[in-house]
Amino acid sequence: MSPSRTTSMLSAFGLVAVLAVAGVGSSVAAAPSPGPSHGAGTPGKAWESDSYRPTKGRWKDYVLAPTDRSVDAAGVHEVIERGGEVTGKPANLLRRDGKSVRISGDGDRTTSPMVIVDFGKEVSGPVRVRVAGASKDRPGLRVCYSESIEYLARWTGQNNGQTEHAPGCDTANIWNGFPGNAYTEDTDSHALPIADAKLPADVEDPELRGGYRYATLFLDSPGWVDVDAVSMSFTAAQGQGDDLADYAGHFLSSDDELNRIWYAGAYTVQLNTDRPDTAKSWPYEKGEGDHADDVVPGADPDKDVIFDAGKRDRIVWQGDLAVQDPVSYVSTYDLDAVENSLDSLAGQQLEDGYMPAASLVGEHNRNELRHYGEYVLWFVSNMAEHYRWTGDTAYLKKWWPAMERAVAWVEKQRDESGLVGFAAAGSCGHYGYSDCGHETYLNALYVKNLTQMAELAPVAAAADDAATYEKRASEVRTTVDEALWDEEVGAYRLSTESPGAYPQDGNAMAVLAGVASEEKASRAMRYLRTSSWNDRGALTISPSTPNASLPAFHAPLPSWFEVDARLTAPGATAMDQESGFTLMKRFWGWMLDQDTGSTFWEHVQANGRPNLGQFSSLAHGWAAGPTVSMTTQVLGVEPTGAGFSSFEVRPQPGSLSWAEGTVPTPHGAIETSWERSKDAFSTEVSVPGGTTAEVALPTDGRKATVTVDGKRVDAEIDDDGYAVVRGLGAGDHVVRASLRDSAATEASLVMSPTSAVVEPGAMQAFDAVVTAKAARTFKGTLEVSAPEGWKVSATERPVSLDSDGAPIEKSYRFFVLVPDGVSSGEFEIGAKLTYRGEDGEESVQDSSVVKLRKTVVLSDFEDGTDGWSAGQNVSAVNQVSSFANAPGRPYAGSGALEAVVPARPGNQPRSVRYVPEAPLDLSEASSFVAHLDAYGGLPGATGYQATVRLVPEAGEPLEKVLSVNPDSWNTLDVDLAGWAGRSAVKEIEIVFQGIGSTTAWGHRFQIDDISWIS
Repeated sequence: MSPSRTTSMLSAFGLVAVLAVAGVGSSVAAAPSPGPSHGAGTPGKAWESDSYRPTKGRWKDYVLAPTDRSVDAAGVHEVIERGGEVTGKPANLLRRDGKSVRISGDGDRTTSPMVIVDFGKEVSGPVRVRVAGASKDRPGLRVCYSESIEYLARWTGQNNGQTEHAPGCDTANIWNGFPGNAYTEDTDSHALPIADAKLPADVEDPELRGGYRYATLFLDSPGWVDVDAVSMSFTAAQGQGDDLADYAGHFLSSDDELNRIWYAGAYTVQLNTDRPDTAKSWPYEKGEGDHADDVVPGADPDKDVIFDAGKRDRIVWQGDLAVQDPVSYVSTYDLDAVENSLDSLAGQQLEDGYMPAASLVGEHNRNELRHYGEYVLWFVSNMAEHYRWTGDTAYLKKWWPAMERAVAWVEKQRDESGLVGFAAAGSCGHYGYSDCGHETYLNALYVKNLTQMAELAPVAAAADDAATYEKRASEVRTTVDEALWDEEVGAYRLSTESPGAYPQDGNAMAVLAGVASEEKASRAMRYLRTSSWNDRGALTISPSTPNASLPAFHAPLPSWFEVDARLTAPGATAMDQESGFTLMKRFWGWMLDQDTGSTFWEHVQANGRPNLGQFSSLAHGWAAGPTVSMTTQVLGVEPTGAGFSSFEVRPQPGSLSWAEGTVPTPHGAIETSWERSKDAFSTEVSVPGGTTAEVALPTDGRKATVTVDGKRVDAEIDDDGYAVVRGLGAGDHVVRASLRDSAATEASLVMSPTSAVVEPGAMQAFDAVVTAKAARTFKGTLEVSAPEGWKVSATERPVSLDSDGAPIEKSYRFFVLVPDGVSSGEFEIGAKLTYRGEDGEESVQDSSVVKLRKTVVLSDFEDGTDGWSAGQNVSAVNQVSSFANAPGRPYAGSGALEAVVPARPGNQPRSVRYVPEAPLDLSEASSFVAHLDAYGGLPGATGYQATVRLVPEAGEPLEKVLSVNPDSWNTLDVDLAGWAGRSAVKEIEIVFQGIGSTTAWGHRFQIDDISWIS
């Protein structure tokens, strides 16, 4: 929920004592920055009401950062008295005025009242409580922290038993209460030091938790405490001064939602920025509380670093910096924190050139020393991007040898296939999954690295190496295109080992790295839109993909890649680019409607839940990518020369009517704004001394008269339909394109999903996505067709879109009911959009395919083990409703079967078996399907596999071996067509094992939803 929606959302839950969000402290001195943009507005004002509308110049209304290090609580979310009592008005906790709230109890923490205070947004720093008085025998007063209400432990048994030990907390300790693990002792609440305090007094939490939105006060022993006020000391981003709202860069547009997304992203990264001695070290010892006081190796102790998140992990990661660094460049311009983070990681490079992915703070990270090959690539990219934004040649030369060694290490992983694969190195880890194949994503990212190295080699006094890097880039680019592009599907494969999976990261990176041609980029973007999008945004892969190492979930990092790919794809028109705006608003806008309402999440499951339940991070910096896209693509400002020695202003306006912003640079701030009308597009830009600007204005193919500072010029019209003016020097300039003819009427239509597997008698939803523009209002008719006898919710709909020359996208949802008794096969659902174009009536069409199937469930484990038993190397099987490995819950329903495996060599098979009382007749089945999940912590493993074995009464067994991804449900699909033994199956065995490691490994795995399909 966003801060502005707190009251209405909580009322819907029936909660009590909800107060309106209040403002935060007073303004003090601003942090130093190159050309801070002291804009008008009141920090946070835009978040107070859904009816707020953006006003030019008032960008500070959207800033979430406080103007003062002391932040008051915004409201009291809820008071839960349990076995105690709370007297006094909850509003007394919001003001330091001598009016207090008494919290009293006769027992311990299990019966103490809980007073849940809401700071209205995510914050970071210790809670401070004004204690007016206490009973003679002072009780223990403790505070619990949570980023969300959903995972704030309130009711008996919540968070695997956390309420009984740490009421009001979510979970920040990886070994205690992690989803599926019992919470057995308090490792999350903090004691407030009131025992020896001379009351009344301010008492402050001596331990740093990191990020949270809610703080819960409770008593740990009998007695009472009078609380006058609750506030907190905002300790994040200490290097940015005290007025954290005074950003060096800003963005503002006519679209309120996009503005909120920009500032929530900037604020997320600000919250992640903190002193290097506030890191977290895992694993904790038994009974050790969560604490943030470890040190990032190699970091300057007097400068901040940028952690991956405020709550956890609170270490520096290469992949996260790929987003956090550019967010910092365009918002706070905290170069000290950026460089301290980069330095700390670069200093950990191993002798062979491998670059560890994260700060080697604790044993957990040291055990993953060589796990993340992907992040070696991000190290090179991060260093190259830092030079592009800052132009700091000395810094580049300092780390150039490390960049060369890193690229040399990656090149050694390129085998006879011509592609990079990390299986031999055992470095298969990714941002949210593990894959050891020769992937599109990694190899496209390597092409980007090689291109960057070729461009930078002359700057780093290594000009002779540039040709080598260019040659390698060309070789890998060609091989990716030849080996991994699927011409029939129109998308890039996950890897040569997984040719039937087409992921978001690989297809988006192929576009961004220049691997994809214009035609392939267009097709790849269409494939992702029609196969992987849902109401919350884009998934990592189509959910119908069987057995991919990459599970289907919402990952902010590659979703940002997709946004940028949609906005920058070669040949992309304004109509094509509109889908990038849609994705930003659909996914990041959706996150802002959830807790914390002010920051972005680490990952989101396909069902919309945080990826790790109560352990999830809801303020994760790698999720802030759209903040960069809106500055570089929508506002349109990017460096074309290192450190903005030259730059371009090339807006991609989408359906916006205006935008403005400031971009900090080594030469001073670039201030720019643009505005569109029906017959003109104009840009104002302030060019700092020491740099030159190129301004490109979108004409959308219309005839244009261009003026610069009121004087007509002959502007080049480039291939993308932009009027380009070059060589603008220092000073303030106005560039205007007067459009002499009307905007053309155009439309496109995309059906999503492009195919769907449906049961007879079931209903399936489809979206007809219309993108259109016209000089004024676009009008048309959308018609939907289905096979005879099928029911459609609406076969015809009028389409009316207010365009005024701008592209507008809108989805029209309809439902198709498949009749019972329809035979199997494939059936077409068609859509046609008819409208009046330039030459009379025109139309566009698209279609989706419905594939019918019948499913018969053999075992769902809702009522027990359903006759399954332990097989090879398995000591027991049990029906479970939750478990330790992600996602922590059954594939379907409320039960799954769990196999308990004692310590055995990891590559040995471990299995479960089912022997039916009578042989199963699967003669009608086209396939057998099971689902498997497992913990993936086998040291040295290069992968994991499952084997499905079906044994007939007569004839040869049918076996299929499939690669599986740990910590997610894998679909095991076995084709039965043509197998002679399917009419009498007497035994089913499902086997799981690691690959490439003989290390003794005790663990558990689960199966669920065993069925056959015709």
